[in-house]
Amino acid sequence: MDRLPQELIAHVASFIERDVDQSQIGFLQRKELPSKLPPYATLSREWQLAIETRTFRTLRFKSTELPYVTQVVTGHRRAFIANIEYEVVLPDYPDHHCAKFETGGDQERNNQAFTYAIHVLFQFLKSLEDNGNGKATRSVALFLCDIYSPMDKFHRDEEKLQEDETQVELGKRYDLWEHRYEHSILKLLDHPELPVLSIVSAFVLGLMADRYVEPRSAILMAAKCPRLLSVDIGVYDDEKKDRDVRWRARHTVLPIDHLSHALHTLSRSINLTTLDLSPIVISPVLYWPSDRTGVDPPHWPNLRHHHVEFNMTDPTGKWYFIRDPNRPIDQDEAANDSDDPEDSASDTDSEPLSEDSLRPDSYAPRREAIATGAYPIRLFRTLPDDALMDPLLLSMARAAEQMPRLQTMSLTSTMRDPDGAGFEVIFYAEGEHDHFDTEIEGIESARLIWVVGKWRPKEETLSKWREAKEGVKVKFWEFE
Repeated sequence: MDRLPQELIAHVASFIERDVDQSQIGFLQRKELPSKLPPYATLSREWQLAIETRTFRTLRFKSTELPYVTQVVTGHRRAFIANIEYEVVLPDYPDHHCAKFETGGDQERNNQAFTYAIHVLFQFLKSLEDNGNGKATRSVALFLCDIYSPMDKFHRDEEKLQEDETQVELGKRYDLWEHRYEHSILKLLDHPELPVLSIVSAFVLGLMADRYVEPRSAILMAAKCPRLLSVDIGVYDDEKKDRDVRWRARHTVLPIDHLSHALHTLSRSINLTTLDLSPIVISPVLYWPSDRTGVDPPHWPNLRHHHVEFNMTDPTGKWYFIRDPNRPIDQDEAANDSDDPEDSASDTDSEPLSEDSLRPDSYAPRREAIATGAYPIRLFRTLPDDALMDPLLLSMARAAEQMPRLQTMSLTSTMRDPDGAGFEVIFYAEGEHDHFDTEIEGIESARLIWVVGKWRPKEETLSKWREAKEGVKVKFWEFE
């Protein structure tokens, strides 16, 4: 068989099942089974190439395994890699710390470990693209698929986790589980030292990971990959209890909304046709940077679809919506207010005990929900605040003027009033179908639909839209 062309051997090898009985079991179970492919790589040099083309195409490994990976991935194997799935392993912690909230020292150690894991990964990827001239001739998709400590709930040994859960149910063990680190956000340090990677064509950092990464750090990692064709980043940006945590996660020393600014820059990529952000905390900078003095206006040459669902607060914690004075106060709303002094403080507000103390930190879900604003639910912020909403809408209109190929654009809030109505501004270009009645002269003209109740934007915003999209028909839609 060695006399056969390499292409034919590779085709024959493609019919070999990677795992035992893989068609009969679930995906997660399949990952735990030994592969059937490696023994075939020992048949001959030709079979080695055919098999390793498959076995090295997608590599999933932990940050602690990277030294071994660099020893194995050498020579021709480097050219076979198309996908890397990377797990960042944070420092372990003692069993009795499962009942304690993370301290500042814990968070600093995790930041250091996270930073090191990312730096060595980028250095490994840089070595893959070195073909003598410093330029990449192929591409790799990078997935940061998980970030965890071995003692985090779903990463403990299965037998220990079952035992711990049983002991908690019996009242013989106290465990905070994921609440131990739910207010901790990982930060990438020394990001300027990361090498630029021209080999990475796709970057994915999802919310499937157990730990949160600060939004700015995620954007900075992606920014080190100038040849990206696709970016999928899910970050946690909903810290309600500690505004300083959210502020530090989004900003540096300068009072600038760095996340919105970075997304604005990304949205202007010359090859980008669709931008969909949902849900996200934004400022007008997402559409239009505040200081454009003496600078050419931004331009979106190929963007066709721009859709944003925004949070009810801006990056500084100010509310885009206020109470409608014409709406009566719901009696149930007042009844939800608690006079219980125990409800006035959160468990995580108290000073944590020393790391060496065996006494567990306390955690009560109701008090924590009150401290974070998750309880009680009061749907009273239903009226847009002119001071914040008008600048946001005006910046949106300015951006639309610089999008020559724009077909659809929307700005939708997560706000819902007690009747279920929300806040939405939608643009449809001529010929684009919409989910509303086509009573505004059908689809033969561009339409700008406002689903904003009885509230109205400033005339300056409407005038800018008419300048931006000539002939646009404006409709204010009110639900009966």
